[in-house]
Amino acid sequence: MGLRLGDCLLLERLEEKGISQAEFAKRMGVSRQFVSKLISGERKMSLEFAFNAAHILGCRVTDLYILEVVRNRR
Repeated sequence: MGLRLGDCLLLERLEEKGISQAEFAKRMGVSRQFVSKLISGERKMSLEFAFNAAHILGCRVTDLYILEVVRNRR
């Protein structure tokens, strides 16, 4: 059994903190388009990005994605 990244919850965390995508992108040193791609699921965060995002947003790394349980089939 393992875990897989499901839907990105970045937009929800930004809304909770009252931070716009543009402001978050500026703080993270990336483009707003990149943030949009994370939110849409077109891109996945690197672990380093997720740690930095969690620090800025005052949340846990695990709060940034829905984690789905994957059962190994035999």
